[in-house]
Amino acid sequence: MAASKLHIKLPSGDVDTLLTSIYSQTPVSGLTHDYYKYPARFSPVFARSAINAFSRPGDLVVDPFVGGGTTLVEARAAGRIGIGTDLSSLAVFVTETKTLPMRCKDYDAMEDWFSELPGNLNLRLKTNQECWDENGYFRNVKCPQTWPIRKTVELALQQTPIIQDKKQQNFARCVILKSAQWALDGRKSFPTASKFRERIIHNATSMMDAGRVYSMEVRKADKLAPAFGKSRTLCRKRRAQEISSLIKGLDRPAPSLILMSPPYPGVHILYHRWQVKGGKETPAPFWIANSLDGAGTSYYTMNARASNLDRYFSGIQATFSALSKIVNAESVIVQMVAFSDPAVQLPRYLSVMESCGLKEHFLSEHLDSTDGRIWRSVPSRKWHANIKGQLPSAREVVLLHKAV
Repeated sequence: MAASKLHIKLPSGDVDTLLTSIYSQTPVSGLTHDYYKYPARFSPVFARSAINAFSRPGDLVVDPFVGGGTTLVEARAAGRIGIGTDLSSLAVFVTETKTLPMRCKDYDAMEDWFSELPGNLNLRLKTNQECWDENGYFRNVKCPQTWPIRKTVELALQQTPIIQDKKQQNFARCVILKSAQWALDGRKSFPTASKFRERIIHNATSMMDAGRVYSMEVRKADKLAPAFGKSRTLCRKRRAQEISSLIKGLDRPAPSLILMSPPYPGVHILYHRWQVKGGKETPAPFWIANSLDGAGTSYYTMNARASNLDRYFSGIQATFSALSKIVNAESVIVQMVAFSDPAVQLPRYLSVMESCGLKEHFLSEHLDSTDGRIWRSVPSRKWHANIKGQLPSAREVVLLHKAV
C-alpha cells in the first residue's frame, strides 16, 4: 500500500500566486535582475512568490546555489535576511553587485564617471591588462574580429581604479561585464567598437535606473520590519554544504525558506564561461569581474554529466545532509530542478533527500498532474525541444521538502 502524501497548507491566494509564478513564461526582468544574464537563472516572479508564501519580513532565506542572485535580490527587496553560497567567484561578484543598494550620491558619481568614459576608449591608447592575458583569460577573444571589443574592455577596466568606492567600482565592472556579454557571448559576428561604446553607456543608464528602484524597495522593506533591524545579505564563494558555517555566525532562528536551483543531473549548462565564434569557450567574464577562474565545467556542476552521475549524487547527498542540520520543523525547502532522465534520476534524487531526513511535501490544491508535482516547460530551452522533440530536460519540476 502506497504511503500517503504529506501536504503543505497555504492560503488559497498564496497557492494561486505561487502556481501562476511557476508557470509564468515572462522574461527575467525587474529590480537589478538584468544586471547580468546568468545561465539557467529562474524567474524572479517565482522567487518572489515563494518568499512571500513561506517567509515573513525579518526571516532568514537561504540559497546554497546562488548563481545570478535571484533569490537574494528578491529576499533583500522583501525585507528578509538572505544568505547564499556558490562555487563560482563570478556568481558571487554578480550577486553581491546586484544585492547591494546604493545611495543617490553613488549614482551621481557613476553618472559622472560614465559621462567621461567614452573619451578614454580610444583604441590607439595603451592598456595594462597583460597579466590577465598571460594567465589565459583572453582565450578566444584575441582574434582580429574580437580585438576592438577586447581592447575597448581593457581601456574601460583600466579606468575603474579611479573609482575609490568599492561598490561603485563593482557596479562599473558589472556594466562592462553586461556589455561585453552582449558583444561576445554566443556570437559569430561582432559589433563595431563604436556600437559597443554606445551599448556601454546605454547599459550604464538602464542599470542605474534599475538600481535606484531596487534601492528604494530595500529602504521601504527595511521600514516594514523595524523590530528585526535592517535586513541584509551575505554571499560567499563556498561549497553548498558549507553554508551552515555562515548561518552559525548569525543570531537568527533557522531559515524559514531554502530556495534554490541546483545543477541539473545530465543537463549540460555552461555557467562560468562565454562561447564565441561558434562555441569556443572564453573565461573573459572572470577577468572583467576581477575574479579568478581555475576549474572546468564539472567543478561548477558537481559532475552533472549523464555519463557518470555517481559523483553528482554524492555531492547532492553532502549538500542536503548539511542543509538538514540547519532547518527546523517549520522550514520549507523549495527547489526547481530538471533531469535528463526523470524516470531514473528523480527517484534517486528524492531517495537521497529522504536519507538526509527531508520528506517530500505537496500542495494539496495541485493534484492534477500525473504524479501530483508541479512541472513547467523551460522557456530558455524551448527551441532545443522544438528541434529535437520533447526532451525531458526541457521541463523543470518544483519540489517541496520539510524535515521529518
